[in-house]
Amino acid sequence: MASPTSVLSKTLQSITRSKIRELESRHKSYEARKSDLLAQVDAATEEQDRLSLLLDAFRELYPGAHGDVLLHNVERWIAQSRYDASIPVSKLMSFGRELREKLDHQSRRLNMAHLYSRLLTEWMDQPPAVSSPAAADDGLDDSFELVERQRQRLSELVDKFESVVFKPLETSDAEIRKFLDRLFPDEKSLKALEELRKTVAIETTSFMSQASPFNQKSLTTCINGLLTEDILSDEKQAILQDFLGSDVALAEIADVLNTRFSDIKQWQWDAGKDGIRVIPRAGLNGKYRVWADDDILQMIFVQYIGVRLCNIIKPALKIFMWAVRQRDLDTNTVPTAAESERRKYYLSEYPTSHNVEDMRMEDYMETFFLSQLPSTESDMNRYDDDSDGSDDGSVQDRNTSTPKKSNIKQQLLRRLTTELLIHRLRGVTLENRHEASNPVALVQTDLQWYGTGLSHTTIYSLMRYIGFGQDWIGFFKKYLEAPLNLDMASDNRPQLGPRTRKRGVPMAHASEKLTGELVLFFMDIAVNRETGILPYRLHDDIWLLGEPTRAAQAWECMQLFAKVFGLEFNRSKTGSVYLPGASNRDTDVSDILPAGPVTIGFLQLDPETGRWTIDQKLVFAHVDQLKKQLDECNSVLSWVQTWNSCIGRFFSHTFGEPAFCFGREHISEVLDTYTKMLARLFPAENGVQGSVVEHLKAILRDRFGVSDLPDAFIFLPEQLGGLGLRNPFVNLFLIRDGITKTPEEILDEYLEWEHASYLERKNVFAKEDDKYRYRRLVNILSPEEISETSAVKESEQDVFFSFDEFCRFRERRQTKYRSVYEELQTVPRTEDIHLSADVSRKLKAFLAGVEIDSEKKWFLQLYAEELLRDFGSLTLVDKQFLPVGVLELMRGKKVTWKMVL
Repeated sequence: MASPTSVLSKTLQSITRSKIRELESRHKSYEARKSDLLAQVDAATEEQDRLSLLLDAFRELYPGAHGDVLLHNVERWIAQSRYDASIPVSKLMSFGRELREKLDHQSRRLNMAHLYSRLLTEWMDQPPAVSSPAAADDGLDDSFELVERQRQRLSELVDKFESVVFKPLETSDAEIRKFLDRLFPDEKSLKALEELRKTVAIETTSFMSQASPFNQKSLTTCINGLLTEDILSDEKQAILQDFLGSDVALAEIADVLNTRFSDIKQWQWDAGKDGIRVIPRAGLNGKYRVWADDDILQMIFVQYIGVRLCNIIKPALKIFMWAVRQRDLDTNTVPTAAESERRKYYLSEYPTSHNVEDMRMEDYMETFFLSQLPSTESDMNRYDDDSDGSDDGSVQDRNTSTPKKSNIKQQLLRRLTTELLIHRLRGVTLENRHEASNPVALVQTDLQWYGTGLSHTTIYSLMRYIGFGQDWIGFFKKYLEAPLNLDMASDNRPQLGPRTRKRGVPMAHASEKLTGELVLFFMDIAVNRETGILPYRLHDDIWLLGEPTRAAQAWECMQLFAKVFGLEFNRSKTGSVYLPGASNRDTDVSDILPAGPVTIGFLQLDPETGRWTIDQKLVFAHVDQLKKQLDECNSVLSWVQTWNSCIGRFFSHTFGEPAFCFGREHISEVLDTYTKMLARLFPAENGVQGSVVEHLKAILRDRFGVSDLPDAFIFLPEQLGGLGLRNPFVNLFLIRDGITKTPEEILDEYLEWEHASYLERKNVFAKEDDKYRYRRLVNILSPEEISETSAVKESEQDVFFSFDEFCRFRERRQTKYRSVYEELQTVPRTEDIHLSADVSRKLKAFLAGVEIDSEKKWFLQLYAEELLRDFGSLTLVDKQFLPVGVLELMRGKKVTWKMVL
């Protein structure tokens, strides 16, 4: 985590420290005055006098005492007791205890606020984090070995980068054109290709001719987009944030960049004699990559151009894909003309768009196709692989929040899982359910050093192929051939100065999305045109799913594409699973499919059952790393943030978000894994299993001398005065009861419905007379064609068609099946804990205008009784003493995995 000084401005630090000092003074003053006043109370001899003095103390010390009903009532009862013996002393003593409890509540709340201020001071005063793979408690020798290992591997990484980017990879423009031209041999696809070229040429030329594309709005959008990418140092992020806060700065920047854009044909790198510094840096997932440390204005300039060009080509390529896509190659799911006529005759069935195949195509085009290309200037799509997801969203504004969607990788995981189930059900009916199962294969691959090693000649060839003019190609040639300087990239490097990049594109910039997606778009097209398969792709991570023979053909097509376009597959991330179903495994197909496992996150696809299982070995390697990273935290608040980032979302997402296609068995496996993880992080002592709560309490006791902390302090959100620690079990239990059926049971229910539907339609057909059937036939065919048709022979006109034929085209004709397809991919709804009336009322009064999430509601209800008993409220700290602004800024900083390379 970044040091606090890089997160907080000096002004905010000063305000926060002033607030802490004010709280310290208030805390000491309250306790001293409370002690004096209670001494006076205890010195009184009469109960009425003691209670009167206690009321005075309460009035002076307790916030909001003037509006407290008890205060006014007790005054009147004291007066009555001086004359009326029916008010016993015991009653007066009970009033005294109640008032003392309220004063003790305030003491506890101030104690908690005091602790919070000490935690915040500890966090703000911690030294800047030093990037080191060694844990704090490692021995000196071990630490030295790890540092040396890290240094060596960083040097190897830079060496590899150097060996790739400064040596051109020349591909053949003629071979690329020949490969692509054969994909579009028919008039329809050629016409679509010409329309694509025309659109790209017109719109890119129009963009280049704009006089002043940069203004305050476009700059704000572009800068916000850059800030979402993991490509900037903390210092440069701070500079960009300052730009956003200054209209004057934005206006000046717009003038400079518009001047630069007006002469874009003559644009050149202005990197000085030292060129662009290149350094290795860890991403949020802990993986080191080599980054170019660009000038900020230059970065904004090229980022904006890249985004605008993405906005142009994404809709153009989408229209082109709709025009040339192939899906009719799956002959087992596509009815012929004769089969369609038979369905019209027997079922009065006509094609409907509300079917599985149409949903599959629509979702593919809207969600997965070119998913990394931004559609608008403000839409900077990120591949979630590098995101730590530290935004836990515990409290949301009721008026502005929108439902949080699953990230695209989670959607992809559910789609692939559902498709595996659906493909295996092809040809399966209720009658043969236990004997039949259709074969299916899933191939996974990744491209080696894709962005870094991309051939420039391939990029230019494809830009020309889709209609980019020579001016734009000339700009990109100058932009990609950047003067890179690796002299400071690792220790003891030879000082060679700047050298011209001859291969690859800048990591994570809009230009990488533009060029990278353009190249792989044609791989998508090639696979689809030749096999009918739609490749699922998140940038250079690719999945193929289909009939094994077609999957093998698609894999061969991809290898040929890679050879022509200068790409290389990462064999360590390439593998396949071939589920033969009820048939024998085709060895010829098996030999073609790549060897290796299929994995997504911590999930691995079982090659025998087709179910995802958690890779426990990989999980515990990360758990051991997490323990080291937690041990290195210099403050309690950074410990909590690291825990929340890693446990709160990283692990939950890499385990796979629960869904109906995984079933309840998946949730049980995740729960069991979390139990083992926490037992590993907090081992048992003296026969008692450790826990994160006891561990944090021990840290607080050792560092701050605070004991007897309530468990609620650990889990309640910052807005209620807690640490906001995430609990991995709660969210699973919030949805666990929503999954009551296995995916196989969902499909079995459909098969039973399908069989019942067939019998019902067959019964209706049997009751129709000959005249009705004849009218049905002539609605399909003219009288002259009836005798000649082979679709419905005369001998078949009175006999309802077979159950097998009724089921055959369910993916294209059955609306009920689409509902099943949707259900399997659905995440179960959260079933909130039921808040008691008292908790609900008090929570609403405190959090007016905001909504607390389900996990926090769970803890509020769990701890409500002791909170109300010990603090007189659901909050541990009064609002005015909570440094919520600082905590929000702290939470907003991402946590980086410190994994050894």
